[in-house]
Amino acid sequence: MIVRNMVEIEGTHREVKAENNNWSSKRILLKKDNMGFSLHETIIYAGSETLIWYKNHLEAVYCIEGEGEIETTVDGIIYPIKPGTMYALDQHDKHYLRAFDEDLRLICVFNPPLEGDEVHDEDGSYDIKLE
Repeated sequence: MIVRNMVEIEGTHREVKAENNNWSSKRILLKKDNMGFSLHETIIYAGSETLIWYKNHLEAVYCIEGEGEIETTVDGIIYPIKPGTMYALDQHDKHYLRAFDEDLRLICVFNPPLEGDEVHDEDGSYDIKLE
């Protein structure tokens, strides 16, 4: 059984922050935990906009705090995000993620699971690490 507390993750290699200070992610479950997915608590900081394109991963996201929006780049459709909203990037949707006047607090699941130290590259994706 795996049991973790968020306090144990803070300040360790499992807490990853964006170089541009748009977000921070506490990586609760990672590939090495052998669950077949990774689980994260991600904070998108108020007033930020981040281009994201998980071309190598599927992601499901559940908002538990804050308000913002997603705008898909292919068609410009905007989806509001607020507590209780779930969205799944089942088509590797390239999008902008925006937080409004307060931080967005999101619970995220990735498949395939992340190793733990990934940050977005120039096109907004995470690379797959080959074994």
